[in-house]
Amino acid sequence: MNSRCHVALLHAYSRKNSGDGLLVDLSVKMLREALGDKIRITVVAADPHSFSSYHDVVHAPVLAQNGFGRVAAALGVVLNIPIAPTRKLYRLLEEVDLIVGVGGGYLRARNNAEAAKLALGHFVQLRAARNSGKPAIYLPQSIGPTLLRPDGFASVFHSKLTRMLGGFERVYVRDERSLKALEKNSNTRRAPDLAVLEFSNSYGGQTHRVRKITRNIGHVALVLREAPRWDREQRKRYADSTRELISELKKRCKVTYAIQSSGRGNDDVAYYNRIGISDPLNSLKTILSEDKPDVVISVRLHGALESILAGVPAFHLSYERKGFGAYKDLGVDGWVENAADFSASRVIHKIFESNAIDNFWLSAEKNLIATRNSYDSIVSEIRRVTGNSQN
Repeated sequence: MNSRCHVALLHAYSRKNSGDGLLVDLSVKMLREALGDKIRITVVAADPHSFSSYHDVVHAPVLAQNGFGRVAAALGVVLNIPIAPTRKLYRLLEEVDLIVGVGGGYLRARNNAEAAKLALGHFVQLRAARNSGKPAIYLPQSIGPTLLRPDGFASVFHSKLTRMLGGFERVYVRDERSLKALEKNSNTRRAPDLAVLEFSNSYGGQTHRVRKITRNIGHVALVLREAPRWDREQRKRYADSTRELISELKKRCKVTYAIQSSGRGNDDVAYYNRIGISDPLNSLKTILSEDKPDVVISVRLHGALESILAGVPAFHLSYERKGFGAYKDLGVDGWVENAADFSASRVIHKIFESNAIDNFWLSAEKNLIATRNSYDSIVSEIRRVTGNSQN
């Protein structure tokens, strides 16, 4: 590939949420595998300083600003007055050879308020990509309404979003509901989450060598988070079941608590403190490398997937569609429950049952070929749209 090839990677958020950081890292890794190590990648991020290791990072319009600056930027979007970061983004996209949307779940909205927030944030990048005329590929996403019948502005917004995405070279979605939302767009393809793709691509190598096999569960790490915007009854069930889960685990094994996010409005440390946990808190990455547990139970999807990539089986308490899609693609859909209605006793039974860890890896191995084929297909598509036919 020509060393001057330039790729813009849009919609990065913040490494303060390690799940979002992982998705950016995996997007970059896939691009380098497809196009070579010498390509130039410019990351457009809401928290550009957190991605400074990439050296080529620019501010995302609106999202990267704070306080009055964000209000002014949002007003500029409403009035169609390009602010400096927006103008810079358009200039960047004039220069690049390929535009890529990082994998994730940033193109969803449940109601009018969330649709408006999305329109003032990520939609600016989406519109810039569409208006640039450059080839664009969006890596595996969760897209569209989280409710079957969004109202008012949300409904209009999703219709516009669907039309805009239909103009890109390829849009990959990581769950069936997103595929249904974009069923009118012929460029939509179903593919696993980037971390699932990475698992299939690396299994047999590092993941296989470091995976932990034990018959006796002596250490479980928990990755917990604040309940999402459920109704009062769901939040109470989640809190009660979480307390029961912690209590039962402590009767059986060592329990540690891991942090996945410390970003704005998404602070795991504050949540742990609020529910009365005063134990030492470390990042999941630190725990996986320095005191590897036998099993992880994670409410955050990419906490679960990061654990699996490190060779530790993970039970996922999912609060969104993405979790069920990812675990189905992994072939371990018996290790996921709805976080809004999970049973602590069922989770305990699953991870402590005889040969649970052996069976987890055996189940995951059954889907490796199909998932590797998905990985190779995306890499081939990236090469195709950039005119690179190298293997």
